[in-house]
Amino acid sequence: MSMGRISTWVRLVALFVVLSFSGGCLNRDPKPRSSTRVRNQETSADASLYNMSAPIVPDPKLTPGDTLDVTKDDICTSGYSRKVRDVPQSVKEKVYSLYGISGRQPGEYEVDHLISLELGGSNSVKNLWPESYKTKPWNAYEKDKVENKLHKMICNGQIELSVAQREIATDWMAAFDKYIENKSTPGANADDEQTGPVVGNKRSHIYHRPGCPDYDRVAKKNRVEFKDAAEAEVAGYTLAGNCD
Repeated sequence: MSMGRISTWVRLVALFVVLSFSGGCLNRDPKPRSSTRVRNQETSADASLYNMSAPIVPDPKLTPGDTLDVTKDDICTSGYSRKVRDVPQSVKEKVYSLYGISGRQPGEYEVDHLISLELGGSNSVKNLWPESYKTKPWNAYEKDKVENKLHKMICNGQIELSVAQREIATDWMAAFDKYIENKSTPGANADDEQTGPVVGNKRSHIYHRPGCPDYDRVAKKNRVEFKDAAEAEVAGYTLAGNCD
């Protein structure tokens, strides 16, 4: 065999080896990409079921709080919160996006008013944030207690509206410790806590938490009970407008 033929044969063999190796890499490449995609999906699902690192207090840059030009007489009028509530789903989705929450489970969050409607808060994005029902010991249920307590105190003339607004906007957990129960001393002010199941109306598909104005007004034939708000929302019920 001549040297020219040998050289050609060597080049052909080398080319075959290179192509075979490249083909093997190309065949193997989709697998890592696929597993990465699945892993990312699993991570996203794990984060939302349930996101125990959810924001307990709102970011003051995103949610400084905002109020309406209302008075004590306005907010203490029955049905006031229901009349002014106006947060469409598109706005809620914007709030979730601002806080970087792309995945969530039914009943995991509520888009809450930092200064609640019953305390004169507005529906502005500046007053909204995604609050978890699942984080412990602080969550949406605990904030509801201090909102209801402050509303009662305002209407009874025990605290000024502006003071209540400032305290819950500044640090709602500190307000809870001050007006409901200091969590470092369990049992204190226990009489202020309102417990019981969440009550739904089978006809309207509205639910009421303990302490809400219409909690005991649901007719027996329409009454259905849930262990908590998350269970009610999974069943397709929505929170009563006067229960903020």
